[in-house]
Amino acid sequence: MKRSRFLAGILGAAMLSFVLAQTTYAGFIQGTRVKTEHPSPFQISTSPDGNTLFVVNQSGHSVTFVDAKANKVIGEVAVEVQPEYAACTPDGKTLYVCNAESDSVSVVDIPSKSVKKTIKVGDWPCSVKVTTDGKRAYVCCSGNLWNKIDIIDTSANEKVGEIDLPDYGPRDISISPDGKQAAAILDTTGEINRSVVFIDLNTNKVTEHRRIRHSANLRAVTYSPDGRYVLITEEKPKNWLPVCIAENGEVFTNNVVVVETRPGGKIAQMPLDELNNYDGNPYGIAIDKQGKYVYIGVRGMHRVTILDFEKIRRIVDGNTQDQLDLLADDLNLVNSYLVKRVPVGLGPSSVALSPDGKFCYAANYFSSNVSVIRTPQD
Repeated sequence: MKRSRFLAGILGAAMLSFVLAQTTYAGFIQGTRVKTEHPSPFQISTSPDGNTLFVVNQSGHSVTFVDAKANKVIGEVAVEVQPEYAACTPDGKTLYVCNAESDSVSVVDIPSKSVKKTIKVGDWPCSVKVTTDGKRAYVCCSGNLWNKIDIIDTSANEKVGEIDLPDYGPRDISISPDGKQAAAILDTTGEINRSVVFIDLNTNKVTEHRRIRHSANLRAVTYSPDGRYVLITEEKPKNWLPVCIAENGEVFTNNVVVVETRPGGKIAQMPLDELNNYDGNPYGIAIDKQGKYVYIGVRGMHRVTILDFEKIRRIVDGNTQDQLDLLADDLNLVNSYLVKRVPVGLGPSSVALSPDGKFCYAANYFSSNVSVIRTPQD
């Protein structure tokens, strides 16, 4: 399980072209097939220097390494069962991989492409983030009736504590740009109002617990570069039928939630849907370093949706909470901030931006490859 393996890959010949402010294209990196016929790449991230992509293969039980310059697979590391997330340390030397079904985190040495240690954590670890100083890794465990975030000391590679949460199901966590705060989304099954909590990283205590009205299926969270907002992908039920009926009846709308990080700040559920054009099952999310464009992997529609965050921010800042609640059901609103919907592979469950912001990468869960999108450059 722990030995490294090498797998060569090629850049797919298929290329799609689109017109944006400048040329936008989507290509495919093939060769993410590693241990199984359908490895199901679930999450993608980049090294701090942008030279390497890390693709977490949920069904393949491994992490694929991709040379981002050549767009070729350069190696693979076998981890434990059903990995769902990986995070790199700021020095680019270590990768922490959450193995959901094994209740563990694999510590991967990047230069040697090998697992140097496995750390036991809570039930169903599904997300991990490393602090800006590289000293701690925070692990979300979303298992049944689990309400804790585990803390790993990265120098000793040991679990050193837990953060107690006010509700169950921590799904994802993001660390603020200044490194002082974290935001975690709680996707508690059965709750009408899922929630976001803010955590003081000096004390590892929750400072605020905020409900997101009529929300479901919170999937990913990230801070804006200025730290004033967190953005969350969400599905919003239109009625409260049992979930299986609601899903089959397609009565969800799909949103990006914009939460002001100041205490008691506004919560805006910004629609991604238009009339007769729906962004079903929004999953991964990323925002560029300038805070201009937002990228969302729309798993149900096999595309990446690009939004103008400056226009979104003006809507949030210029309306009261009551007005924002009404706008959450306006299926014409997305046209005021939609930049482009870019077709990619099947089931993009995660997106990541290159450090220079020139490329967006999407991990395609069902087609077992990675899409490469040239981003808008103003």
